[in-house]
Amino acid sequence: MKILIAVAGKTGTALKCGALLARLLPGAEVTDLELDCPDPAAYEAVIVGGAVRMGQLHRKARAFLEQNEATLLARPFGCFVCCAFAERGDEYLRRNVPPALLAHAAAARCLGGELDPKRLNGMSKFVIGSMARSMEKEARPAPALDPAAVRELAAAVRTELDR
Repeated sequence: MKILIAVAGKTGTALKCGALLARLLPGAEVTDLELDCPDPAAYEAVIVGGAVRMGQLHRKARAFLEQNEATLLARPFGCFVCCAFAERGDEYLRRNVPPALLAHAAAARCLGGELDPKRLNGMSKFVIGSMARSMEKEARPAPALDPAAVRELAAAVRTELDR
């Protein structure tokens, strides 16, 4: 079974989530959309994920979804977002994934997020650092990846493939 996990992000969190999914889905390969844009028609199932910044899914992930919508609608499909505000994950999915794809998805999940200013530079480092300090002052827990959501997404895609 060939499964494509295509991801895009700035700091590596989406890539990390892709790798976690690949461990749960035999035959899966992870592709960084910043480096490569594979043909989803060559795969039996596709999962697309990306980082969300300022409410927007990474441009490469959004473009991949839009350019390959017809192909993705013809096979088992799942999608995910990584973001600091997991409680807004469903909103980000609705805003950034074409409606037909979202309706077709075996699963669409927020897999959580990470705030690591060390992996950033420039203005992004400043903004994320400020956000982290603000969350600390409010005694709000730092964002973290959600292993249960990763397992749920993998299981839903596996179930769809078994049909």
